[in-house]
Amino acid sequence: MAARQPDVCNVIVHRTGELLVIVDSGVTSPVRDAIRSAADDLAPWSRILLLTTHGHPDHVGNNDIVKELGAQLDPSSIRHYVSAHDVAQYHDHGLSYWTTSLGRVSGLVPGFEDPATAAHRLLDLFQPMVPITDITRTFEELPLEHLTIGSQHMSGWSFGDGAVQVLRTRGHCAGQLVVHLRDARLLHLSDEPNGPCGAMHDANQLNIFAAVAQALTLVETGAVDKVTEGHAFEVFDRPAATERLTRLLEHAAALDGAAQDLLTTDVDDLPAFVQAFIARSQEIGVSGANPNPMFFTMMAISKLRELGLVEKGIGARQTWSRPALDDSL
Repeated sequence: MAARQPDVCNVIVHRTGELLVIVDSGVTSPVRDAIRSAADDLAPWSRILLLTTHGHPDHVGNNDIVKELGAQLDPSSIRHYVSAHDVAQYHDHGLSYWTTSLGRVSGLVPGFEDPATAAHRLLDLFQPMVPITDITRTFEELPLEHLTIGSQHMSGWSFGDGAVQVLRTRGHCAGQLVVHLRDARLLHLSDEPNGPCGAMHDANQLNIFAAVAQALTLVETGAVDKVTEGHAFEVFDRPAATERLTRLLEHAAALDGAAQDLLTTDVDDLPAFVQAFIARSQEIGVSGANPNPMFFTMMAISKLRELGLVEKGIGARQTWSRPALDDSL
């Protein structure tokens, strides 16, 4: 936000048979041009499928490009799916969602004293923004399927005669999905690896750990050869993916220990806890996808919630305490 630049996600453009698959659409005109160029390079295709991994603005701004690419196709051959759990974000372009989310750091990070104003300022960076069109449907309208990758079992949906699998993970946010491209032997984790405490206010860290651990198992057993993420701009081969995913899980455990060390008592001085937690995070080597004060502070709050502490109050004056146990137990 300080640089007035939008944080833009990875986009995957893939063809299987006559089906052009686009995983997320990013945002900004340069990304839109890149999608168009990649689609041309993969021609010929006669059907288009856009899969939105989750509803955050950096992943959905160019969603209407599928209608542009398919202007000469039968409308029934163009499909776009989003998670029903993220639909509320589209009603006001995410303003309510991000006002709530940024409320977690209000009073703790300079410039976020008024969450609604900060949300406006943040969302204004992401242009153009067309997250849904008349062809958009929810994944949850489709019958849920029992999917397998190698020896791993999971639930989700498949497309292209099983060449594309969409897996439910819901760690980074409520509607977060992971995409497996069978023929490329590639697993796209989207924003699940954003950080070991990278859950937004509508999700939880346990699902992040589960998604990362499952991905690591798929890599180690040879079911997946390549891994990509939403904000790490490289393709991880099996050795690199193993190292990356192992490090994430180790960082998660190390941060838990760090938080426990800092929680010798209840948290009466939240700003002091946040600064100490950020310092320990940096000592451990945790960076996350967005190494800035806003996301580091969100990670600190996420960790307190994951440890079961209960908050009281708002902003910098809020306190966190362990739930009281019944003395009779």
